[in-house]
Amino acid sequence: MKKIIRYFFCGLAVGTADIMPGISGGTIAFILGIYQKLLDSIQTFNLRFLRLFFTGNFREALGKIPWSFLVPLGLGVVFAAFGMATTVNYLVKTYPTATFAFFFGLILSSLWMLARTIPFEGLYNILPFLCGFGFTWWLTGLEDFSVEPSLIVFFASAFVAVCAFLLPGMSGATVLILLGQYQHVTAAISVFNWQVLIVFGAGCLCGLLTFARVVSAFLKRFPVSGTSLMLGLMLGSLRVVWPWKTNTYPAFPDLAFLVTLYCGLLGIALPLMLHALSARTRRPE
Repeated sequence: MKKIIRYFFCGLAVGTADIMPGISGGTIAFILGIYQKLLDSIQTFNLRFLRLFFTGNFREALGKIPWSFLVPLGLGVVFAAFGMATTVNYLVKTYPTATFAFFFGLILSSLWMLARTIPFEGLYNILPFLCGFGFTWWLTGLEDFSVEPSLIVFFASAFVAVCAFLLPGMSGATVLILLGQYQHVTAAISVFNWQVLIVFGAGCLCGLLTFARVVSAFLKRFPVSGTSLMLGLMLGSLRVVWPWKTNTYPAFPDLAFLVTLYCGLLGIALPLMLHALSARTRRPE
C-alpha cells in the first residue's frame, strides 16, 4: 500500500512538472528514482502482449503488466494535469519572473544531482554532453510557429511532446509551445474537451510505446554517454526558463528581486528534498 501511495504522489510530481514550460517530467522521474522502472514498465506493452491479448489470452497478457506501478502513477499524472493546468497558466501569466525563477532553480538543482552520477573523462562522454546542450539551446531559441489546430495536429504534437517527456531536460510543454499548441491543449484540459483529449492521449500513448524502447536501449548500451547527453539537454533547457526575459534586472534591495531569489532557492531545495524523501521511503524493487 505504501508503494502505491508513493507512486501516486510520484505521478502528481511528474504530471505537474510536465505541464510547466521548461520543466521535464522525465527529470522529475529521474529525481524520484522511478525513471528506469518507468521505461521498463512501458516496454511490457510489446508484441508478445499484443499477440496474447488479441488471441484471447487476456489473463496471461494483462498479468505481465506492472499495474501496481503504472495505475497509481498514471492516476497521479492525470490528476495533476487536470488539477494544475489552470493554476500553472495563471502563475506563468501573472507572476512570470517569480514562476520561472522557481523553474530555473528546479532544473539547476536537478543538474547538480545528475552530474554527480557521471565522470567527465574523455570525449566519449563530454561530446554527448556538448551535443545535448547545443541541441536544446538551439531548440529553445526557435520562434514558436502557430499551426491551425486540428485532430491530426493534436495527435502529432502529442507524439513529439511525449518523446521529449521521456528525455530528462526536454520539456513536453516547451515542445508544445514551439509547435504553437500549448494554449490549445491546456484550454482543452480546462474545459474537458474529450474529443481533443482522447486524440491527444492516443498520440501520447503511441509516442510512449515507440520512444521508450529507443531511450531504454540507448541507456543500457551507453549508460555513461547517455547520462551525459541528458545532462547537456537539461543544461540547454535553462534558456527557456531564465526569469528575466527582457534582460532588465531589478536592483538588489528591490522586493521583486528578493521574491524572485526566494522562488529560485525554493526551486533548488525542492528536488533535493524530494530525492532525500524518496531515498528514505523506497525499498529495493
